[in-house]
Amino acid sequence: MDDGGQQFSLVGKKILVTGGSEGIGRDMAVAFARMGADVAVTARREAKLQETIALIAQAGRKGVSIPCDLQHLPQVERMVARVYLEMGRLDVLVNNAGAAVTKPAIEMTEPEWDLQTSVAFRSLFFCSQYVARRMAAHGGGKIINIGSTTSKSVIEGRSVYGAVKAGVTHLTESLAVEWARYGILVNTLSPAATVTPSRVAIMLERPEVRTELLRRIPLGRLAVTHDLMGAAIFFASSASDFITGQTLFVDGAGQRPDSHSVLSQAWLSR
Repeated sequence: MDDGGQQFSLVGKKILVTGGSEGIGRDMAVAFARMGADVAVTARREAKLQETIALIAQAGRKGVSIPCDLQHLPQVERMVARVYLEMGRLDVLVNNAGAAVTKPAIEMTEPEWDLQTSVAFRSLFFCSQYVARRMAAHGGGKIINIGSTTSKSVIEGRSVYGAVKAGVTHLTESLAVEWARYGILVNTLSPAATVTPSRVAIMLERPEVRTELLRRIPLGRLAVTHDLMGAAIFFASSASDFITGQTLFVDGAGQRPDSHSVLSQAWLSR
């Protein structure tokens, strides 16, 4: 039945985006607001979060800013509790926060390992768990994990980060099966390297980075954050109500499993 695209509407939805202070997280939060959702954002830096909240307000929706260091689980639990206090409920959780260290595996240190696994995997799991317990009590919801094409391709210097993102893909499938009984749908959106303001500056300094990235992408251009918004809205909306446990690659057909390349550490570092 043709509903005129209303199945993609987010009017009345309550959404939480981790890592919502800049880049992909900020742009997703604003895109959700423009589609009618009220959006809570969390990250470590309050000032940057307030910039996101201002953009949400410009879209005419309620925004909630909650500073939180996701590496500390008591803070995460308090953050989730406050979201429910401020928003009343959550329909969608977007696990966007991440950390990456680009370095040869033989040189990786324990603190660098801990940073990547703690922010991009451990906190993702516990954010999902704390939210899922509440979602289950009110009939379900959706969890969108932000993955990466490095979960399927090998890039020198990204061994730990790629392993974490591969783990996110597997965790998505496992949680989708376990939590289907509660009406909780879990999917992953996996982008290629995406242009953000900081990376634009790097490309101006290192044109060879842009050349190498373009060589890997058959569509012939780099991804921008706008390219990810349709997929994010799809997963957050009722259009995906019978889809769970899936990973959607937004990569211009590039960075497939057989791709191996050494890319600029400056480009890859976040």
